[in-house]
Amino acid sequence: MPDLGVRLSNMNPEERAAIIERAGAALRDGQSIVLPTDTLYGIVTRADETGAALLNEITGTPDITTEPSMTLHLADLDQILEHLVLNAATVRRLVHCLLPGPSRLLIEQPASAILAVCTALKIPLGIINSETHIAVRVPDHPVCRQVLRSSGVACVARRLGAAIWAQGENPGTDLTPIPDGLTDDSSPVPTPALIIDDGPTLHQQGSTTVRLSVNGRIEVSDEGAISEREVLKNLERTILFVCTGNTCRSPMAEAIARDLIRKDELQGMTTHVASAGVATHDGMPINPDAAGALTGMGLAVPDHQSKQLTLAMIDHAEVIYTMTPTHAQAIMTMAPNSVHKVFVLDELEGVPDPIGQGAEVYQHTAEKLRELITRRLEEIRI
Repeated sequence: MPDLGVRLSNMNPEERAAIIERAGAALRDGQSIVLPTDTLYGIVTRADETGAALLNEITGTPDITTEPSMTLHLADLDQILEHLVLNAATVRRLVHCLLPGPSRLLIEQPASAILAVCTALKIPLGIINSETHIAVRVPDHPVCRQVLRSSGVACVARRLGAAIWAQGENPGTDLTPIPDGLTDDSSPVPTPALIIDDGPTLHQQGSTTVRLSVNGRIEVSDEGAISEREVLKNLERTILFVCTGNTCRSPMAEAIARDLIRKDELQGMTTHVASAGVATHDGMPINPDAAGALTGMGLAVPDHQSKQLTLAMIDHAEVIYTMTPTHAQAIMTMAPNSVHKVFVLDELEGVPDPIGQGAEVYQHTAEKLRELITRRLEEIRI
């Protein structure tokens, strides 16, 4: 690797922080750097006319007429989210699910939204946008995002293998495309001010390009690190309700949620609902009083059989609602990495167990569940 490269694995935290700041400063100053991402190493410049010209000089100008010529690279989606028009549920969902990640999104936007994004980020029109679309990536790589954040400016990037001075066929899964002794004197085009080496990239291939239309239409136009099937899988989600025995509260919650979702299903989305217990036996029917409470609400009684909560259920669920904090703690003890998706349905009071307290208490519990679930479904409406 040339002398201008730095290997992060050899550095202590203070040295890493200094390199990240140095890289951010280079971008602010209008220079190019080579950064690792989750897909390929990229040549990164500032997203202004000077930076775009520099990137074109290093990689050549691609023959593109209908798509944005360059892709905006962000540390955080929140930098542009308020300016985007995302009316279709499928588009909102995929923007949130695919970024950050190994995806490049071509998002169709009205001219006013394109102008608002470019104005907010101080990017001249025509660099990250076509007449109808914005191209954006949020790489799921901590060092890359730290550098982008440190720079304080909007940036664009192309794969390392696209550089005129790159050697071999490697698109940039590591730094082997960079010739030894690379300097401005040895290259017909400018060379990077800094090369950050973080070893081979995670996905070992380019990002997947997903085109999102304002009407909700989705097209995977260039399959890369994630497949079309994996992209579309994001349009499905599972909500899991958990109590103790999975014969009273959680099966009532499951039936109520399924009815509410059926009445207001987001177009293009599929929501699955399930329930389980933290201390139960498989195969027990729903409690008769719970069944009666559902009937009293005009809901069909499900053909329910209790299920013991498993790690597979936890992993599969996108969000998990528990009846009490004790249930939530049991889940997080089983699967510590699930903490981000476990919520107590009623964080103030919980939902007490109505077992053995008669039909009136069950009816009250069912009505409370409907109120709580209605509010929770609105919170996660993406």
